[in-house]
Amino acid sequence: MVRDRHKADDISVCLRPNSNCHSVLKRAFDIIVATVVLLALAPVMIMIAAALRMLGFNRPIFTQHRVGRNATIFTIYKFRTLRDQTCRPVSPIITKSADLLTTRLRISGLDELPQLFNVLRGEMSLVGPRPHSLADHALFSFTLPGYESRLTAKPGITGWAQINGWRGPVNDHQQLRARIAHDLDYISRQSARLDGTILLATALLPFQNRAIPNDPAHEGASDQSPDLQHDLQHDRRFA
Repeated sequence: MVRDRHKADDISVCLRPNSNCHSVLKRAFDIIVATVVLLALAPVMIMIAAALRMLGFNRPIFTQHRVGRNATIFTIYKFRTLRDQTCRPVSPIITKSADLLTTRLRISGLDELPQLFNVLRGEMSLVGPRPHSLADHALFSFTLPGYESRLTAKPGITGWAQINGWRGPVNDHQQLRARIAHDLDYISRQSARLDGTILLATALLPFQNRAIPNDPAHEGASDQSPDLQHDLQHDRRFA
């Protein structure tokens, strides 16, 4: 009985949020799942990159510096879904086809697939608060009390905020604070079960939402509306 009780205590410690054992198990899960998904979807990712290239995106992979756990700076990867100076001029017909593809990528979340490499590199987790750009981080840490507590967790491809309606643009400071509150709530009670729930809900999002709100700042931006972007006067990205 005493031995069994010790075993139960060991399991309980492993399941505590932010415990060393929990972190090891979470990292192992991230590596296994990211590896399996990358191997399974490698043909899909190659086809997406090739399609973007044919539609005028000379650099199908978008990169940007983000703030990770303990304020570590890393480079995030995603499929490029907005035309910029790196894209070559194309006809209106190709532009329309490109817009259709990039919209589908954002709705489905497939544009975030390259972040699985960030997971394998140890810079991100499958589940956690979304990482912010350097400018957003500087602004939010100055204006939002408790914001820097988000840095105690490794950023994720998806998170508690995203499955609770905070995927896409934020229109005002109150909504931004609500999103941050969801991130902090996740950090305070993260567990394997909660991570599993978030991953399952994320996989179901494309079937629940046929359209994603118009997000002209989806790339290189926090998910802020143009009005809030102008008001905050900051670099953009929050997806």
